[in-house]
This record gives sequence, structure tokens and C-alpha cells, in this order.
Amino acid sequence: MPTLDITETNYHRLLKRQIRKSLPPELAEHPGMQDFLLSVNQAYTEFQDDMGRVELILEQSSGELFKANRELSRIAKEKTEEAALTSKRLEEVVRSITEVLVQLDGQGNIVYLNKAWENITGYTVAESLNRNWVEFFPDSAEEINDILDTEEQNIDTTVKLLTAQKKEVWIGVSLSHQYVGEKLIGYIGTFSDVTERINAEKKLKSYMRDLERINAELDQFAYVVSHDLKAPLRAINNLSEWIEEDISHLLEGDTKDQFRLLRGRVHRMESLINGILSYSRAGRIKTVRERFMLKTLVDDLHDTFSSKKPVRFLIEGNQDLVLETERITLTQILQNLISNGIKYNDKPEVDITIGWTEDDTRFEFFVGDNGPGISPEFHERIFVIFQTLQARDEVESTGVGLAIVKKILDEKGGVIRIESKMTEGTRFYFTWPKNDRKETETSLKNNPFQ
Repeated sequence: MPTLDITETNYHRLLKRQIRKSLPPELAEHPGMQDFLLSVNQAYTEFQDDMGRVELILEQSSGELFKANRELSRIAKEKTEEAALTSKRLEEVVRSITEVLVQLDGQGNIVYLNKAWENITGYTVAESLNRNWVEFFPDSAEEINDILDTEEQNIDTTVKLLTAQKKEVWIGVSLSHQYVGEKLIGYIGTFSDVTERINAEKKLKSYMRDLERINAELDQFAYVVSHDLKAPLRAINNLSEWIEEDISHLLEGDTKDQFRLLRGRVHRMESLINGILSYSRAGRIKTVRERFMLKTLVDDLHDTFSSKKPVRFLIEGNQDLVLETERITLTQILQNLISNGIKYNDKPEVDITIGWTEDDTRFEFFVGDNGPGISPEFHERIFVIFQTLQARDEVESTGVGLAIVKKILDEKGGVIRIESKMTEGTRFYFTWPKNDRKETETSLKNNPFQ
């Protein structure tokens, strides 16, 4: 192997310096040493190249990290601003809530309140926190302790509170238990000012008592007046009969008819008085709910009617249907409708058809006849009290029956309608709710015959 001059070989700069300082010339010129030094030089060179590449990679990575860090800083700033805006909006929403948002610990101490507490009670949130809520409801302390001990998940009650201004207000309390596992850690819910509602309920109860008292007085007055009105009518009727008996040998022709008309008017007046009494009581008098088979009611009605003409009753519907409702009131409605179908019938034979269907919330009944029919312009008018379609001298009527039917159905939440063809007959359809809840009855009025 050729000998290389150390000064002429392109060693690594650090290696050159060490060679000059440490190796004697005779050792530097040794062939083995030259190979060793060349290998070391190559290793240094490769290491320097690797370091250069690492530095380049680090420089590139540092730039990317700087850009990423700048982007993350921008995103963090945006999210912080969004969170601050959301928090501000949430705070504004909480401030605008008129109900008190409340959180209590397991002992009933107040942990959280919103500003609505100050508006309702006059106490500041700061002075109310960490105090037991019973302190603000001293008149209801026993009741509060009882409701906190309840095992029910939701607590709903109304308690009285004395405000900071010494004013009494009623608070509607709605709380739910909070648990961690099976351990009770507190309560969360709302307080609301229900003073106006409580006062309105008290007024309503007072008005109801007054109304009941007035109705009772009116009922008594009506009966007294009717008795006082009927007494002279009966006297007129009796006197006319006595006079007719006394001078029967002198009466003839028109005179007899006039005595008959006189007593007829007396009887009509008495019927009108009875009709007014019935109308005034219709729907107001609560009757007992009974359980009965509908067909037995219809059979009983059939036996109560009499007419110079033959009357045939037809039934359409489930004859095994059992109802649980106010039998007396339902009977009154059917009785009036059947009576009209017989009274105003112009056919030699009277056909009365009674039918019914049912759904989940109501029954629908109909009473039909084969009479002269009712013209459409009178379909509403006939339900007005004292309205009749024929002269009272032709058919004796007070014009109260259908008005009573309409009034009862209005009170019960039912409705009535008419289907009629002239010369062929009329059908009265009416709905009868299965229960007494007003909300169900009202909803049926929107579309009662769908």
C-alpha cells in the first residue's frame, strides 16, 4: 500500500489537528495507521453528513411546529372567545328567567340561586347562599321537612314566604332528588311566584260559594213563584168548571168552545211555568251515575208514551250495551226527542227509531221519526226556548223541550244536530261523553261527528 503524506491527505479538520498534536512522524507514516485514519476520517465525514441532514429535518420540523402552534393559538383564541360569548348569553338567559333556579345540598342548604330569587323575595343571592331554605319559609317548616323526607323523586308543593319587605307571597316549589349511586347529595329544581294564581283560586272558590248560594236562592224563589202562579191558575180552572156546571143549560155553541179554550189556556200557562222551572234546572242538578243496560231504558220509555195513533219503536245498535252514566238525565233527553217525534207526526202510523254507536270517549245516539220533516232554516231556531213550528192552537206545546235538551248537552259537553227530509221524517243526533272531564268534552265539540 502506498505511503501517504499526512499533510497531503484530506482528513477531517478535527482529525488533522489531533494528528499534528499527537502522532510522531514515524507513526503517522505507518501503513496500518493510514488505513485507520482514513476509516476514522470517513466516519467523521459520514457523521457530519448525518448531522447536516438532522439539522435540516429539525429546521423543517421546527417551521411546521411553529405554524401548527400558531394555528392552535388562533383556534384556542377563537374557542375562548366563543366560550366567553356562550357564557355571557347563558348568563343573560338565566338572568331573564322569571323562575328561581335553585340547588340545595342534602341538608337543604342553598348551593345555587339565580337573580330571579332577588326579584321575588327581595333577598340578595349573596346573603342567601349557604343558608338553609327553611329559614325563608318559617310558616311551612314542618311541611318542608316532610316533603324532603319523601321517597318520591319529584316534589311539588306550594308554601308561603315572607319577603325582605315583610310581604307574604306564595311560592310554587318543584324539586327533584339528586343521587350519586344510592346516596342523596341534594335537590335541584325551581321556585316560582304563584301568588296571583293562589289569590285567583281563593276568589274563584269564594265566587263558587256565592254562586251556589245564589242558585239555591233562585231555586227556592222559582218554586215559590211557580206555586204562587199556579194557585190562581188552578182557581181559574176550577171556577170555570163550576160556572159551566151551574149554567150548563144556558151554554151552547161558541160559549162552550170559549170555556174549553179558557181552560186550555190555563193548562198551557201551567205547562209553561213547569217548562221554565225545568229549563232553569237543566244541567245544573247533578244526578247519580248508574250502571244499566241501554235497552232497558228504551223499553221503559216505550211504556210511558201513549197516542191515539199506533206507535212502533225500532232499535238500531248493540242491544247488550251497558252504560255507566247519569240515567235520569239521559232519559230526559231521549224522552223529549221521542215525545216530539210522536206529537208532531202527521202519519197515520208513527215510527220511532232509536239507535246508538260508541267509541273510546263517547256515545252517539239518534232518535228518528217518520213525520213531516223540518225545513233547514228552522234547524237552529227550534232549540230556542218557547219556539214552536206550529201554532199552539193546532198542537199544544210549550216550546221548552228541545231547549232543555240543548242546555243539558251543552253542560255535559255533548252536541246535537239534525238530519231531515221534508215529508219523510227527521233524525236528531247527539253525542254523550263517557266521562265528566271538561277537557275531553270540549275537544269533542271541534269535530263531534267525525
